[in-house]
Amino acid sequence: MSKEKELIPQFESEEQEAEYWDSHSPLDLTTVEPKAQKLRVRRVKDRPITLRLDSESRSKLNKLAAKQGLGPSTFARLILTSAIEQGDRLAKRVTVDELRNVLEEITPQSVKERAALLVKEAAIGEPDNPIFLILGQSQINEWEEFGLQAICTLLARYNIHVITPKHSEYKKVENIITQVGEH
Repeated sequence: MSKEKELIPQFESEEQEAEYWDSHSPLDLTTVEPKAQKLRVRRVKDRPITLRLDSESRSKLNKLAAKQGLGPSTFARLILTSAIEQGDRLAKRVTVDELRNVLEEITPQSVKERAALLVKEAAIGEPDNPIFLILGQSQINEWEEFGLQAICTLLARYNIHVITPKHSEYKKVENIITQVGEH
């Protein structure tokens, strides 16, 4: 019962194809011998864990899982096991004190001096512990500029550079982005 395996021929009509399948079996055909594939043996899931979610979070989980074609438990397990495998590479939560220390460490002295001056000019009460900062429009503009400078300093720490219309490269970058967006 050994038949030579062959490819499916091209048919000129439905009748010709019907005659062919009357005398042939799909099991007789092959296109290429299958290659051995690496199998991943899944470990037995023998340790359940219970998570409580509020209704809104559960609803979001259900929607995200459905978009992936998975049930919410399977999707949550994939996310959790991925986070476990990443271990120390996960994004770290930063406390306000840690953020303050990093900002203190990376902020140039000129920026610190400017902040102190802005506070001194607008402070009601002791400059080191003001009760209020009273800001007129010109001071608001200075604080906006100062805030942008501080944010740029922080982002530069993470190799993210902010380009504003004041930078000489702004128009060039804007043109590149516009051209990319058009394609």
